[in-house]
Amino acid sequence: MTPRNITAPNAEPLVSAHVTANALVLTGRPLMTGAGPGPRFAEDVWNMAAAYHLPNHHHGQSTIRFATIEDHVWRLTAKEYAYSRLTEITEGCKRLPSVVTVCREFRELRKLFVFLSDRCPGLRLRELTDDTLLDAFLHHRVDGGSTKPENYAQERGRVKWFLTLLFRTRKSLTFDRLERLPWDGRAPKDVAGRRPQENTTQRIPPQVLAPYLRGALFYVRIASKDILAALAEQERIRQPIEEVKSPTRARLEAFIERRRWEGRGMPARPTEINLPANHRTGSDGGVNRKLVAQLARISYNSVDQPANVELLRQATAELGREEGGMDTEISIDEETDRPWRPRFHSKSLLIEVRMLLAACYVVTAYLSGMRDSEAQSLKPGCHFTDPSADGVIERHKLRGTVFKGRRPTGDEDTWVVIEPVAQAVAVLESLTDCDRLFYRHGFRHSREGIANTINDLLNAFAVRLAEVRPHDPIPLIDGKRWRFTTRQFRRTVAWHIAYQPFGVVAGKIQYKHMKVAMFEGYAGSSASGFRKEVENEQQMARLEHFLDQYEDFKAGVRMPPRLATEFARVRDELGDFPGRTIDAARLRAMLSNPARTYYPGVLNDCYFEASTALCLSRRPAAGPETEPVINHCQPAKCPNSCVLPQHRPAIDKVIDDARQLLTIRRLTSLQKTALHQQIDQMQRMRDQTEEPAR
Repeated sequence: MTPRNITAPNAEPLVSAHVTANALVLTGRPLMTGAGPGPRFAEDVWNMAAAYHLPNHHHGQSTIRFATIEDHVWRLTAKEYAYSRLTEITEGCKRLPSVVTVCREFRELRKLFVFLSDRCPGLRLRELTDDTLLDAFLHHRVDGGSTKPENYAQERGRVKWFLTLLFRTRKSLTFDRLERLPWDGRAPKDVAGRRPQENTTQRIPPQVLAPYLRGALFYVRIASKDILAALAEQERIRQPIEEVKSPTRARLEAFIERRRWEGRGMPARPTEINLPANHRTGSDGGVNRKLVAQLARISYNSVDQPANVELLRQATAELGREEGGMDTEISIDEETDRPWRPRFHSKSLLIEVRMLLAACYVVTAYLSGMRDSEAQSLKPGCHFTDPSADGVIERHKLRGTVFKGRRPTGDEDTWVVIEPVAQAVAVLESLTDCDRLFYRHGFRHSREGIANTINDLLNAFAVRLAEVRPHDPIPLIDGKRWRFTTRQFRRTVAWHIAYQPFGVVAGKIQYKHMKVAMFEGYAGSSASGFRKEVENEQQMARLEHFLDQYEDFKAGVRMPPRLATEFARVRDELGDFPGRTIDAARLRAMLSNPARTYYPGVLNDCYFEASTALCLSRRPAAGPETEPVINHCQPAKCPNSCVLPQHRPAIDKVIDDARQLLTIRRLTSLQKTALHQQIDQMQRMRDQTEEPAR
């Protein structure tokens, strides 16, 4: 394409003083293999997909259409801004932004131009001499739009940062520029408000997650066998028909006889198949003629002969119709003792292949903690096994690519995963015919895999589960179906590992087991960042637990001395007494620091202090300890131990189990002594939870 100058309405050419018309906008960026040099500055459409290597992206995310800006001065300004961001590290930034980030900033710039044109026609960026219009733009973009209340501060911060970048790139702009630093350079959090500490990504409710994940595991473990077998059958019956001596009529009669002998009906025509008008009369009894031709190994045209149509009608009247009609048998769902679906036909098989892709994605993303880009980067052959650090067991591992915080092409890394993830990968390797596990030819937009449809696919899978597994329904939340997104899986599993480490995932998988496997792979410093996310969630869990204990303390519940002293200090400093309203944010801030060393447990909580921790005395000194060694906990003796009323049921269970063991006759005297000591220790702990007599 020959570059052309951008011209103003008066036909005078507008030429950038900083960039030549032929300049390649992706200069210096690694490009996809086989891609051209990319767009040039003078072009009005910049398709920059060749410089974006994440597998979960679609071309619309990396394309800028400058013609959507009618004002020619501002169109050139937008081009110069985008070129500057693509080729130079802007002040305050550590690296060049991705092409998708630049596209997002272009859309923000275009919204600013539209806003200024509507409010003050003819006004230029250089004429913004105070923050009045910028404040109005912030309100228009965030408060006046569809932004959720919990995202206000974050979104306002993003807009403010973009305006700061627009100011910092002013020397690269020829005809119009933002001459004044917005809000006198105050930090985004001071203009937009402080972002909430907690991750704002929604967590999937447990009552929604459990049947959804059970359904995904069912597809991976059971349904996949039928779907893969049906795909093999479909490939076989679609092969060219070999020349045989028996006439068409004889082969059709043999097919009907075989169905009669098997006790099966004739393949029914799916209701969603569109047929020519001359096939809608029902003269064939509603038979799927195409499938009959494929199964009987005869040509479709010969089945269309009037005599053969009549033969099909008679057979249907005698044998009835069978939904689907393919030969692949359907597995029995052990929960219902019935086949999980009718037999396949071509269209239902295509649907189930997509559902299987979704199920494999759910299992892989949720049970590994991978980001969407990391999951979609997986390739055939990515799974392997390796001995654990102690050499006792074999660990399942996946080899993939980490993109966040890395070079544009990403860096190879490994994840330690559990067996269901390995099963899902094996299914995907049998399913795909591409160089990516989540790609498959034969679908629309197959070049982009499921990148731009994954969220829709995840929600379609939930709808399909309601049809396939009505005995295990996904409940509504506030009267609506839950809307699944890829980001929710990583956040949800991190939250569950932190808040419910002994909880059970669908399929009897324990979160504790998942955490051990994942953290062994990350070895303390996760390239993917999942360990840090779990630790952040654990800190939030400790604070929430600490807040609950504080409320119990105010209500008069007996507390261990250290907790009582800390809570009394906070209460007195805040003046948190009946009849007074306190600042909830200040309360959380005051309790957040002591909560960092508070570890909830099953038999007791630990208010950790290294100098008095008995669990550390059993370990050789290896530097300063910052957290307890739970496996060496001595809850009945350690001064850090906090035994509270909520621990009473677990303590009672230990006492009952020990008394039950004492009834065994063959116990040695040493064993009996140990059990009596355990009962005494547990009883002393239980006494700590009793209210003193008044």
